[in-house]
Amino acid sequence: MRNVFLLFVVLFLCNGCIAKEDYRVLFNSSKKLTEPYGICTHINRIGPEWEFDSREKDLSLIQSVGATFIRTDFDWGYCQADIDKPFSFSHHDQMMRPVDSLSLQMLGILSSPKPGNFEEWVNYVAKTTSHYKKRVRYWEVINEADLWHRRQPDYRASDYVRELKTAYPIIKIENKHAKVLFSGISNVNVGFIEKVFDENVSDYFDIMNIHWYANKKNEPESFFEYFMKLHSIMQEYNINKPVWLTETGCTTSEDYADEETQARRLPRLFLISFACGVEKVFWYKSRSRELSKESGDYYGLWHKDYSPKPAFYAYKTLTRMCPSKSTRPQIQRKGNVYIARWKQPNGKNVTALWTSKSIENVGLSNAPRKIFDYLGNELEVSDSTIVVSPMVQYCFGNFTVK
Repeated sequence: MRNVFLLFVVLFLCNGCIAKEDYRVLFNSSKKLTEPYGICTHINRIGPEWEFDSREKDLSLIQSVGATFIRTDFDWGYCQADIDKPFSFSHHDQMMRPVDSLSLQMLGILSSPKPGNFEEWVNYVAKTTSHYKKRVRYWEVINEADLWHRRQPDYRASDYVRELKTAYPIIKIENKHAKVLFSGISNVNVGFIEKVFDENVSDYFDIMNIHWYANKKNEPESFFEYFMKLHSIMQEYNINKPVWLTETGCTTSEDYADEETQARRLPRLFLISFACGVEKVFWYKSRSRELSKESGDYYGLWHKDYSPKPAFYAYKTLTRMCPSKSTRPQIQRKGNVYIARWKQPNGKNVTALWTSKSIENVGLSNAPRKIFDYLGNELEVSDSTIVVSPMVQYCFGNFTVK
């Protein structure tokens, strides 16, 4: 385990005056990646916009791209239609059968209480985590609590503090090995985090949890800044917890990004997160709903009809190039070129090269043995010069970037 601050070393190389930056781990993290890939899916919900009725197909595709974790809600309404009705977990049990058969890991999201039903919510948390204590090891206490005021205008950070401090011991009583995640905080909402951290909550969660997206002109390289912001506030409150990014992605809705841009951003987003010390990254989401023109309907790795988008192949290629048990990628920037290096479990050295926007001709000390593009196509290796762009290239062999 290590907790190394982000180190910026700015050098000026002779004749070219090319800025150089070395990015280091920010958070409490393992030296090697351990099942780092996840995907959000709505296999719990019934309806044309959700995946319950096609959950076997959805989960099979999730497994095929190399993800081992899924994240979904354990909606209160599906196990208790009304607070005066008995609990039934038959719906969620149906949801979990293909999850178990494929040996996927589950991150379950617990619903938020509504005004005036806190005691009933406590009962829901206890019964749900007890029922799944042998099958679900990770629980997120409410999705994006910092945005709940949009649904409940009087909702405050103090309400989340109460919910977190109540849920944590309940979950631990049922399974002492379970891990409790902080609410997935939207866009590293520092103000909300500070208000919650002010209430001494460090002993009531095991994993810090954030959401951030690469939409419109927000390129993945902006993630460095947001991780630094989170690191700063965690350091201020002396909170040394692992960090998960449980929602991230890029919508292909009109005026946001096209499908190729989505695919090009995907590996950069994961590699940057891993290099900063994020333990697990969950892509939002598996299938695009495509029922309206809303941006939320176009985040998926595959279309509504389950035909793959380019991002499907980009994800699959990434998990092959940087599988679980690889060393944590280390990233360096030379001028406009980002260089990520890691070692696969088989001992092979991999270097990923890309830029945020520009196209650069880059000299190498030696020609790589093999090069693959971000979609998994093998490229011709001709000489020790390479054209680098926002399309990640995976290079095998021992060489340095000049």
